[in-house]
Amino acid sequence: MKALIMDEERHLIVKDMPKPQEKDENIIIKVEAASICGTDMRTFLKGNAKIDPPRILGHECAGTIIHAGSLAKEHGYHEGERVTVAPAIGCGQCPACKKGHTNMCDHLTTIGFQYEGVFAPYVEIPKQAIIMENVIKLSDNISYDNASLIEPAACALNGQSYMHIEPGDRVVIYGSGIIGCIHAELAFLKGAAKVMIVEPVEKRGKLAMEKVPGVIWINPFTQNTVEEVMKETDNYGADVVITATSVPSVHTEAQIIAAKMGRISLFGGLPGESKGHLDSNLIHYKELQVCGVHATTVYFMKEIMNLMEEGKLDLGKYVEMTTNIDNIMDAFAAIRDKNIMKVVVHPQE
Repeated sequence: MKALIMDEERHLIVKDMPKPQEKDENIIIKVEAASICGTDMRTFLKGNAKIDPPRILGHECAGTIIHAGSLAKEHGYHEGERVTVAPAIGCGQCPACKKGHTNMCDHLTTIGFQYEGVFAPYVEIPKQAIIMENVIKLSDNISYDNASLIEPAACALNGQSYMHIEPGDRVVIYGSGIIGCIHAELAFLKGAAKVMIVEPVEKRGKLAMEKVPGVIWINPFTQNTVEEVMKETDNYGADVVITATSVPSVHTEAQIIAAKMGRISLFGGLPGESKGHLDSNLIHYKELQVCGVHATTVYFMKEIMNLMEEGKLDLGKYVEMTTNIDNIMDAFAAIRDKNIMKVVVHPQE
C-alpha cells in the first residue's frame, strides 16, 4: 500500500509499505479520511525529532474497522463500525493517566510517532489503544472528512478547559488558521462577548471573519495590536488570550494585552529556543494565569463530537482541499504557499 513515510534519513517520501496484519490484539481500520495538521506541517518544513523512523506519518483520521481481534471484541469493537481515533495513547497506570489526563502520560505513545500513522489506506490500532478505548465510534450523521477534524478541535477544547471562558468575557486569539478559528467558535459557544483574532495575512484574516461570523480581525502589520485590544475592551484588556501560533513574540505581547487576572493559553508550541518570552513581574502583579496545553483526550474528542451532532460546530467548512496519497506532497506545498486552511487526504483514491 502507498503511504507517506519518514524514512531512515528522516526524509518525507511516498513509498509502498506492507499492509497491517490481522492479530488477536489489534484493530485494522480502512482509512477513509486523514487530515494534515500543524504538527505534520512543521514536520514537512523542519523535520521532527520526536518521530521514530522509518514511520508512516499522520494521526488525524476516520474510517471503518475491517478487522477487530478478540481483544477488540472484548472492548465492544466490531467490523464495519465507523470510527475515529484519539492518537495520544496513555499507559493507564501513571499518576496523570489515573487522573484522566492521558495526554500527559509519563509513557505516552502516539500514532504517527511511535506507531504507524494514518497517511495510508490502512492503519493498525495497537493493543494499548484498544485497552484505553482510544477508538471512538462515530454517529452516522458525521462524515468521514468532518470526523477527521475532531481530534484537532478537541485539542482546542482541552486548551480552553483551563481558560474558564464565561459569558461576557473578551477573548483574543493569535492566529487565524483552523485552530484559531475553532478556538473562536468555542469561545462564542461559551458566551464570549467579543472575540478578536490577530492575524498578519490578509487572506487568512478575511477568511476568519467569513468562517466565524462576529470575530474582530486585527492586522498587526497595519494596526497596533495593543491599542486595538484596549480600544475594543474599554482599556480593560482581554480576559482570555490564546496563542494559536508558533511566533515567540506573541507570548510576550499576550501578557501585555491581558487584563488583570487574565488567563493565557500558550497553545502553539515554539520551534527551537523557547526561553525568555515571559515577564515574571507582569504575571505576578497582574495575577495572570499562564497555562500550557498538549494534545487531547478521548473525553474532549467525545465532547466535540457531541457539539457536531447538536449542530453547534461545523468543522467541514474549514476543508479547502482534498487529495490522495500520490499527491500529498503537493498538498503540503499548497498549505505552505497558498495558506490553505485544511487539507483532507483520501487514502482510498
